[in-house]
Amino acid sequence: MGNEGWDDEDEVDYLDDDDEDEDDDEDDEDADIEEVEEEDEPEDDDYDDDDEESTKKAAVRPPKEKAPVIKKTFLHNRKTDKRYRLNGDKDMSRKPAKACLNRDFSQYVAYTAPQLPSKVDLRPWMTSIEDQSDTNSCTANAMAGIYEYLNYRTTGRLEDVSRLFIYYNSRIKDNEGDSNITDEGTSIATTIEVVEEQGVCLESMWPYNIKKVNTKPHSQCYAAAAPYGISEALELDINIDEMRSCLAQGFPFLVSLNLYNSFDKAGTNGVVTVPKSSEVARSSHGRHALVVAGYSDHSRAFIVRNSWGATWGDRGYCYIPYDYVGSDDLCNAAWTVKKLGVATMGNEGWDDEDDVDYLEDDDEEEEEEDNVDDDDDEDGDDEDADIEEVEEEDEEADDDEEDEDDDEEDGDEEEDGEDEDNDEEE
Repeated sequence: MGNEGWDDEDEVDYLDDDDEDEDDDEDDEDADIEEVEEEDEPEDDDYDDDDEESTKKAAVRPPKEKAPVIKKTFLHNRKTDKRYRLNGDKDMSRKPAKACLNRDFSQYVAYTAPQLPSKVDLRPWMTSIEDQSDTNSCTANAMAGIYEYLNYRTTGRLEDVSRLFIYYNSRIKDNEGDSNITDEGTSIATTIEVVEEQGVCLESMWPYNIKKVNTKPHSQCYAAAAPYGISEALELDINIDEMRSCLAQGFPFLVSLNLYNSFDKAGTNGVVTVPKSSEVARSSHGRHALVVAGYSDHSRAFIVRNSWGATWGDRGYCYIPYDYVGSDDLCNAAWTVKKLGVATMGNEGWDDEDDVDYLEDDDEEEEEEDNVDDDDDEDGDDEDADIEEVEEEDEEADDDEEDEDDDEEDGDEEEDGEDEDNDEEE
C-alpha cells in the first residue's frame, strides 16, 4: 500500500503524563471498582420529572399486580431443613385425545414373565440427573428424561432438552390457551400431548431458570422444537409383569406415585420402603412423577430416576419395591412414549446376573441399636420429615412481563446461532 505513513523523526513521547508528578503521592480518588446491590428497576421507570409527557404517562401507569398466592406442598426434612416440591403431577382428569397417544401397552407386550431377564438397567443411556428445584415441574422433568434417553438410543447423541419449554406449554394447554398461568404443575396426559404436538427444543435455547417458570419461550424455541416430538404413547396397567416387559423392551416409563413421610428416608441411600397402612390412611401425602429406568428381581424393586438433584438418594436414583409401584392405592398411572414405531429398543440393558440387593438398608441396624422408640413409629410417622402445605406468592410471576419482551429480543439476536445448536435427533 506504499510507505507514505513512514516517519524517521520519532521524537514524541506519547506515554509522557504531565500530571504524573502531581499525582505521584496521591491515590486516584475519581474512580474505583465498585460492587453494589440495587433493585433491577424496569427501564420504563426512568422518567424525567421535568418532562410533562413522561409525568402524565407515569400518572396513568397501572400499579404492578401482586403475585398470586399458590399452595405449595413439600416433603420437608426437619433435621436438615431440606424441602422437596410435591403435587406437581396433577390428577389425570382425561387421557390424551389422539389415538396414537392413547394406546394400551398390554397389546404390545413382547415378553411373557418366564421370558424376562432377572434384571434390566437402562441407566447407562440416561442423561445426568436433573434438579427441578422449587418448582412443580416434576412431570416435565420426567418427560425430558425419557425423551433424552430415546434420543440417545436412536441417534447416539447425549443432549439435554428444555424442561421449562415442556412445562410452560403444558400449563398453557391445561389453561386452554390463557397465558395467565402459575407454577401449579401439570398432568402426564397433557405433557404427552404437548411433546407430540409442539416437540422439544434444546436446553441451551431455553435454560432452566426458575425465575422464568411462567415466561413464554421465544419464537425460535418453537421453530426449533417442531420437528422433534414423540410418535406414540402407551398406558401401562398397574401390573408388575407388564411394567417389567416394558423395561425389557427398552422403554422406561413415567409413573405417578403417592409419596408419604417415609419417602424422605430414601434421600440418604435411595432405599424406599412401602408406607404402612396407617400412613396411607392419613390424607397427608403428595403426588410425584418419576421415571422408572429398570428393575431387579433379586431385590424385588424398580430402579427409579428422580428429579431432586444428584445428591439425593443414590446419585439421584432410588429403589422402590414392586409392592409399592404395583399397588393401585399407591400408583396412580404409568405411561411410556416412543419416538419411533418399534416394538423393542434391543436387550443391551438385560442382566441375568442379578446379585445386588438394592433394598438393603445399611442404616437399619444402626437405627435399631439407637433404640428408636417403637411406639412413635407405630403410626408410620417419620420423626424427621413431614408433608408440609404452605401458601406462598408465586414470586416468579412478577417478572414475567418484563422478561418476555427481553426474551423475544434475545431470541431474534440468537436465532442463527441457536438454530445450529438444535441439530437434534430425527
